[in-house]
Amino acid sequence: MRDLIFRFLLPCLLASGCGVEKEPSCEEWIDGTYRALPVAAYEIAGSRDGSTTSAVATMTLGDGDVLKIEIAVEYDPAPVLRAARWTITGGRSGSGDVAAESLRFLGGQGEGPSLGGRYRLEAEGLPVFRVELPLQPVSRREWGAG
Repeated sequence: MRDLIFRFLLPCLLASGCGVEKEPSCEEWIDGTYRALPVAAYEIAGSRDGSTTSAVATMTLGDGDVLKIEIAVEYDPAPVLRAARWTITGGRSGSGDVAAESLRFLGGQGEGPSLGGRYRLEAEGLPVFRVELPLQPVSRREWGAG
């Protein structure tokens, strides 16, 4: 029983608040500081193939720009960000690499994987955005949906 608590319940409490989801957020690096941007819509979709989970997180910002983050997480046994890229379209345009400031991942024993965390989006080694993705199943299409 104690092993069960430490292997399953404690990581749930620490990583996700056991179902208490945060809202997604996006900040843009402007003049040496991050400034919050409104997020109008958010979804994440993906799949698990063996020890790799691939997902695309899509944020529609308040001004209509669409920010997409492609993430590949590998786990054996700890999750590691294997590859990630971002692109933005609309009034802003750009793309670059992604660095995980904090990666949140639950492998889903019998359920699909859940992915979240805080990520720094860079272009040519310089910060452009920082995003917070709420921990949720990668198959969930819309943020806030039950």
